[in-house]
Amino acid sequence: MSRLPLFAAATIAVLSLGALHAAPAHAWADKCRNNVDAQIDDEFRIYFTTSDNELSDEAIERIDRASSMGKARDVEQICIIGQASKQGDSKANASLAYNRAEMVAKAFVQRGWRRDQIVVESSGESWGFMTRLFTSDSSADRRVDVTFSY
Repeated sequence: MSRLPLFAAATIAVLSLGALHAAPAHAWADKCRNNVDAQIDDEFRIYFTTSDNELSDEAIERIDRASSMGKARDVEQICIIGQASKQGDSKANASLAYNRAEMVAKAFVQRGWRRDQIVVESSGESWGFMTRLFTSDSSADRRVDVTFSY
């Protein structure tokens, strides 16, 4: 058996990986995918009640802390990703997740952040800390994650 085809395939794979790393470190077109502070701290998770997108007092406190920390760290971009539980219609859940993220984004704007510094996304139905085998409503699913890019 010739090793040449295997060597050629390995070479192509390695070169492909190198091309992926050639992208700029902070490509705005990549939106939140360029996140250098991608570890989501539970302190910056904003939780919601079922079928709701209103900010609780605790959510506002978390946003205040995140906003203060972001300003102290000279954050260039805030990434806000909304999620919803698996209950009900998946399209409605995706919309709810986006609306939750928008509510959080508006709160950051009220705290002095420019709207063009904020990226809002919806990941639709979340699986929280549960497996796909369970479809029960979980607070881990009803949240918005806030992360920063520098």
